[in-house]
Amino acid sequence: SMLKGLEEAGETFQQWTSKGTLTDFRPAKRVDLTSFPNLDKVDEGAEYKYGTVGDRGEQIMLATYGKLFSITRQAVINDDLSSMTRIPQIMGRAAIRTVADLVYAVLTGNPTMSDGKALFHADHKNLLSAAALSIARIDEAKSKMRLQKDGKANLNIRPAYLLTPVALESTARALLAAEFDPALVDAKVPNPVRGLVEVIADPRLDEASATTSYMTASQSMYDTIEVAYLDGNDRPYLEQQQGFTVDGAAFKVRIDAGVAPLSWRTMQKLTGN
Repeated sequence: SMLKGLEEAGETFQQWTSKGTLTDFRPAKRVDLTSFPNLDKVDEGAEYKYGTVGDRGEQIMLATYGKLFSITRQAVINDDLSSMTRIPQIMGRAAIRTVADLVYAVLTGNPTMSDGKALFHADHKNLLSAAALSIARIDEAKSKMRLQKDGKANLNIRPAYLLTPVALESTARALLAAEFDPALVDAKVPNPVRGLVEVIADPRLDEASATTSYMTASQSMYDTIEVAYLDGNDRPYLEQQQGFTVDGAAFKVRIDAGVAPLSWRTMQKLTGN
């Protein structure tokens, strides 16, 4: 029942974040693996030179999240035993919902990276000025992401997802599906971002701003945000204990998780009006 609740929770963060593994609760470092230096020409008889991957290390650390719930024997009997099925189900949903809260809190909270600057910052070239969501706006964010560099290396990072508040979901889908640019419909200008990215809407973004969206690269190709679990176990632990001095049962659910942004080059913030 708990796993069923976990699977039916309808959370969105797994679609655009990567899953990581930590073996203990000590702070760990994650190196940005978004880029690798260009290859050098190797002359005949010459030695190969070593390249380095990432000169920064973003910190990530696990924490334990949990809750207790108790139910009396009389309540179970009066509810015709269905509570014993529903309670683990809603606790499973609560566990994965808690992890999702952590992920979107990182995105909207704009934490400080290892270089001392915020995740979304003008110096990181991933923060757009305030404006309404439009085709030109999506195209601007795409261009900024593709023009990101690591030193002299052009990374050409391609966007994969557009994260929007629910209030902008329909607008975003319409813009990305339109055959022509609605702003230039009379000129019949083809839509340059048609089908460019997948839209993912989450109500947590509405709580932070109903007009701000985010663009991210594919988590399978680049470092974006990592969600790490103890020993890679992304399922919550559920324990049930029968009462002795009081008739009934107590449930305990917990999950060990940590969330951290690994690279600013793979994300863009489309600040709304």
